[in-house]
Amino acid sequence: MNLEVLENEHFSELNETDKEIIQFINRNRAMVKDASLADVATKSLFSKSSIFRACQKLGLTGFSQLKYLLQEESKQVQDVNIDFVSQTVKSVLWMSNQFKSTKLDDIYEALNKAGTIFIYSTGWEQQIVAQQLQRNLYLSGKMAFSFPSAVDEMSLTRTHIDARDVLIVISYSGMNEVVLKMVQNFNLQGVQTVAFTSFRQNKLSQIAKYNLYYDTVSKNVNYENRKEQFFSDLHVLIDLFSMGLINYISKADYALEDKL
Repeated sequence: MNLEVLENEHFSELNETDKEIIQFINRNRAMVKDASLADVATKSLFSKSSIFRACQKLGLTGFSQLKYLLQEESKQVQDVNIDFVSQTVKSVLWMSNQFKSTKLDDIYEALNKAGTIFIYSTGWEQQIVAQQLQRNLYLSGKMAFSFPSAVDEMSLTRTHIDARDVLIVISYSGMNEVVLKMVQNFNLQGVQTVAFTSFRQNKLSQIAKYNLYYDTVSKNVNYENRKEQFFSDLHVLIDLFSMGLINYISKADYALEDKL
């Protein structure tokens, strides 16, 4: 797990102070990985307790684990010679084969019958994809509401979502405890839950009623010597899923016309 993944996954839990602290850490990784908490507090002008809380909101035990994470990242060798094109093509082909082998009719039926479709995403990239999915659902004739990624998950459980609706959650790690509790609450209410998450062991895929999986490609970038995750798979998966839904709804409409 790298820092960018944690930022992305816990973005909705961060307040403005947390975000400013994390921005400082990102700009000063080389210094932070070898500094004490007191040194970082002095140089960043944030209190030690604020920095410590920001680390915990990222799912870390504290500042010491943050330092360990940054030190491990600094050991990674630059991957400029890796064939990222082949990696991406291989990843997308793998995801496409997984998609083809997934039984989708029950998911499509739930979406077709849904009163309202709600989309919740856990980070910046996922929010972009959520908007893409919202647009695709509109093309299929279905209205969807995409929650801003910064919305509080527990306040979401108090919205007017009921058993007639479908909740789609787009997550990378699938391990955010607050999101997991939210999905469990909606499951108890009879809401149909669909998860788009990475293909690895994660709790979200275990508790959501329906699951679709994608992979990511990791790439070191020159900016602040960061390792980023690229989500080509997820963008393609959303389009494949949406085109399949359009076909399903068209067939259902034709079948209904034949009965009339």
